[in-house]
Amino acid sequence: MIAPPSKSQSIRALAGASLCKSESIIYNYSKCDDAIASIEIIKALGSDIKYVSNDLIISGGKPEGSTLLNCVESAFCLRLFSAIASLYNYEIELTAEKSLLKRKTENIENILKTIGAECKTDNGYPPIKVKGPIKGGNIKIDCSKSSQLLSGLLFSLPLAMNDSTIEVTNLKSRPYIDLTLETLSKFGIIIQNDKYELFKIKGGQNYHSAKINIEGDWSCASNFLVAGAINGEVTITNLNHYSFQGDKVIVDILKDIGADITNYDNSINVSSNVLNSFEFDAGDCPDLVPILTVLACSCEGESIISDISRLAGKESSRVEIIAKELISLGGILRFDGDRMRIEKATFHGGRVNSHGDHRIAMALAVAGLNGSAPITIENTECVSKSYPGFWSDIELLSQ
Repeated sequence: MIAPPSKSQSIRALAGASLCKSESIIYNYSKCDDAIASIEIIKALGSDIKYVSNDLIISGGKPEGSTLLNCVESAFCLRLFSAIASLYNYEIELTAEKSLLKRKTENIENILKTIGAECKTDNGYPPIKVKGPIKGGNIKIDCSKSSQLLSGLLFSLPLAMNDSTIEVTNLKSRPYIDLTLETLSKFGIIIQNDKYELFKIKGGQNYHSAKINIEGDWSCASNFLVAGAINGEVTITNLNHYSFQGDKVIVDILKDIGADITNYDNSINVSSNVLNSFEFDAGDCPDLVPILTVLACSCEGESIISDISRLAGKESSRVEIIAKELISLGGILRFDGDRMRIEKATFHGGRVNSHGDHRIAMALAVAGLNGSAPITIENTECVSKSYPGFWSDIELLSQ
């Protein structure tokens, strides 16, 4: 099985390429919904894109006037490109669809105003109207709920007229900032990072063209790695063991609980074994929570997943929904403050619902592979947000 291209890396590479004055190439880009939305956004911002097989040749540009950017259901696109839109001396409106319209934009409006942009939201919700150009300055940002706006600022502030500093508190999802910094370095951007608490950014920098190979997506691959650990065997290729993607920690988790794992240069083999319980802090890797909850149901004893409160603002109330759906299948789960306690259980057949959340849909599919009777999942098309080929791949696994 081949891991799909990384969504997170693809979107960052697209953003960086759009800010270059010359031509960049992105190899093996993700064709998931969020990446496609990013492609349409950078086109609207003036980039020219040529499609060559699985690659993109991108010439950066600038908008020629006021424009509309549809972020669809991608919260990362909304936050990332609101910061990038603040570079331009035109009003740019960022819209959203479905669940994203109900998610607060947090402090985007105040922060962009701090660095010289005009910004207006709908009482804290999308759409967001932004007009630059930003001047730079000193910013304080609380990243306890999301680090996505921080990523956007790290992309935009190097192009501001003046130098900037970003003082960060309560940073969660640090690996995503590592991905951002890695991408920026490939485009020649220099940012001084002081323990992830203070970022110093020189203004007046230039993005230089780059050639970027998109890695396989560890978040998506985690579903199949868990499937192999609980019921059978799987080999997944196109995975970089030295990736900055935080969700590669799934390998360490599976090793620690007793799964049989063999690493190769660009692939990994996982096979089932007796699995022990585990404890996991989800602060840096919230996307793993649904599939780890399914994994915990196959582990001896009681497993604990902590720091789960920040998942309430995802496509769904992610923790509550995965718990509810697994309980309906026979799972034994309970909440204990900011923790979820999960005991070993056997899933019986039944009908469950993804509630439009791609990660819940994929996790429930893996649960179905380990059930004593068939499981029917409703609202399955949502997997295209990150992994369009998921259902064809899981069909291969179940053969």
